[in-house]
Amino acid sequence: MSENTGGVLSYWNMKAFQIDVTPKSIAEFPLYSDAYIIGEVNDEEGPYRFLNMISGISKPGEISTAITLRMFWYIDDLSTYGVKTDISKYHGGSVTDEISALVSLKLGVRIKAGAVNRSYDNYSHDKFGSPRASKEKPPELNIGLRGPILPSVVKTTDISVLTELYSLSRLTERQYVALVRSARIYQNAQWIAESEPELAWLMLISALETAANEWSSEESTALEKLKESKAELSKILLESGGEALLQKVADEISHTLGSTNKFIKFCLAFFPPPPEERPDVWAQVKWSKTGFKDILNKLYGYRSDALHGGTPFPAPLCDPPVRLSKEEGLAERGALGLAYHSLGASWKAEDLPISIDTFNTFANGVLNKWWISMLDGQS
Repeated sequence: MSENTGGVLSYWNMKAFQIDVTPKSIAEFPLYSDAYIIGEVNDEEGPYRFLNMISGISKPGEISTAITLRMFWYIDDLSTYGVKTDISKYHGGSVTDEISALVSLKLGVRIKAGAVNRSYDNYSHDKFGSPRASKEKPPELNIGLRGPILPSVVKTTDISVLTELYSLSRLTERQYVALVRSARIYQNAQWIAESEPELAWLMLISALETAANEWSSEESTALEKLKESKAELSKILLESGGEALLQKVADEISHTLGSTNKFIKFCLAFFPPPPEERPDVWAQVKWSKTGFKDILNKLYGYRSDALHGGTPFPAPLCDPPVRLSKEEGLAERGALGLAYHSLGASWKAEDLPISIDTFNTFANGVLNKWWISMLDGQS
């Protein structure tokens, strides 16, 4: 291949895949989860197979090797690096982190990749492969006495839908990087929610913002965004340095313009359907674009207070969702009643509009609809 394939190897490996070409090597990796896995992907349509380990586990916090990722490798790393800073493809993880994050986002469950445990390559002639030991420990979760913060991610999920990952080779590299970055933040939120729900809130919103930045960059130019968001500043720049200065400033700050509006517009553009199982109406959020516009405004304000003012997300929004009864399920709202008092602070119920578990479901739906839209745009 002539392309510089550095940075997002899972993408270039999919583009290099050919069913009639022998791979350079094969390796297997454990994918850990506390979800109950059904189905399997073990065909020859792409370079990644997802084998069901039939762990039989589906209990919050009980982590098992739920899936084996079998990776068929078709590329050489043709990266070239100059003496300069280049983070255009950086997401902070390895090729297995890329794949496991996409799996986590697609399925809406906790997934994390482990180290290689079997390889088939030129150094071994064993047709059954060479087992590999690892000092790595499986990830751990500590579920509190009040129950899981994200009970909805511990579910039965059919991994046969993961054949949809193969079509991601149709995306541009930039789109793929944006998707992986968003998926990795979403994935990390799933794992940290049980111990640090305040940070999980920030990660869920950040995952949506990351996607919104890519979507926004495709919707309008940097110059258009600057003129729309900062009309007076645009006028000053135009008078001071003309179109050239205006364009330079727009290119430099375009990703920061209208962050709240961009976040809300993105979420509403890819507004997902409500969950299949919902509580009684009085414990539901208003699942409409109008209802969620108010919710998203409120949440983005909490995000800004946390990042810029040091005020954590409201404590009630960091609690497990209220279980109404075995029949009625979990409340979607962040608090029931008129008000909530905790840790020396008070909040009106209207300021606690949605539980973190319900928002996690919403965020997953938005991001998956965005994923599909990018593929539709490449058809």
